[in-house]
Amino acid sequence: MLNIIKSSLNANLRGISLVSNNIANSNTTAFKKSYSNFSDIFSKNISDTPKAFSGMGVINDSPRKQMFQGPLKQTDGALDLAVSGIGFFTLSSANDTDNKFYTRDGSLGLSSNGEVINQQGLNLLAHPVIDDATYNPAILENVIIPPNKTDSFGNERILTNVNVSSSGVLKAVYGLDEEVVIAKIPLTSFENMESLQSEGNNLFKPTPESGKPIVGIALEKNMGEIIPGFLEGSNVEITDELVKMLKYQQAYSGNSRLLQTEIDITKRLIER
Repeated sequence: MLNIIKSSLNANLRGISLVSNNIANSNTTAFKKSYSNFSDIFSKNISDTPKAFSGMGVINDSPRKQMFQGPLKQTDGALDLAVSGIGFFTLSSANDTDNKFYTRDGSLGLSSNGEVINQQGLNLLAHPVIDDATYNPAILENVIIPPNKTDSFGNERILTNVNVSSSGVLKAVYGLDEEVVIAKIPLTSFENMESLQSEGNNLFKPTPESGKPIVGIALEKNMGEIIPGFLEGSNVEITDELVKMLKYQQAYSGNSRLLQTEIDITKRLIER
């Protein structure tokens, strides 16, 4: 009996921890809330009769992410990007493009040498553009926007603006009106997004359960739309989380009282 009560206390404490983390990240850009799964534990004797089965308590399964979209918030940032629909941005470290991370957090910026990076310094990966017209879908490389450009007359122009279309075409504007196509930003999806492994900082990595990355272009097939000047908010609903917190706390309190009762009964039996 004590083991059953202990397992219930641990399960509800884990649930309280997950809800607390959800509430703490309710204002985190593109945060995806988690929920706790519980499974009952049964012991089975050699006999197959119903009386041979006895409950042994509860166990926590791995937390699951709820990957549905959060609300979009307007920022008007040139490199603030949100995805409306299915899709993740692809990131990697500067020196290891094979070690990829996936995120819905499109709060990007420029480094001193023109690399498009996120807040952790990871580089945005995109398809390179050839002759300002076509892109190579077989290649993903770091996006670099040169801070300066020399025009056909030998005049040096500085970067004045950056534009991203809903289909992911990244253009840099030099001087007053000279546009240069830099890259084509792809989106990546997975067969089972809820099974992605969380790496912190809104970064995910694929697992055998999530399936391999499926790279595509925004607004094509099942991919979503890239919304420039917006960021995706957290999908946490505070009211729902508070209701869950009350349920977990009541269950924890009830099991605590049950544990105390079990201890009192055991003491009386020992003192006889």
